[in-house]
Amino acid sequence: MLVAAALSFTMAAAVFAANPHLGTWKLNESKSKLVPGMGKNDTVTYTEAEGSMIKLTADGVDKDGKQSQWTWQGKFDGKPYKVEGGPMIDTIA
Repeated sequence: MLVAAALSFTMAAAVFAANPHLGTWKLNESKSKLVPGMGKNDTVTYTEAEGSMIKLTADGVDKDGKQSQWTWQGKFDGKPYKVEGGPMIDTIA
């Protein structure tokens, strides 16, 4: 029983330690309400960056239908971090 309890606590710690934000999300247009004439992010990927930072990469198309990509690297701490390549966004907090 002690071994089973130890394994349970170890597995729970591993599951809760994983960051739920990390991964890739793809737009499902059939379930989304998109505004006509606006750009859209088809794929958004969150990865681990240096230290405790997170990197977000958004790939999509702009309002004119041209391919676009913008990135952000920061923390979810309420402080503004610079956005690279975002035509309408300078920072994200």
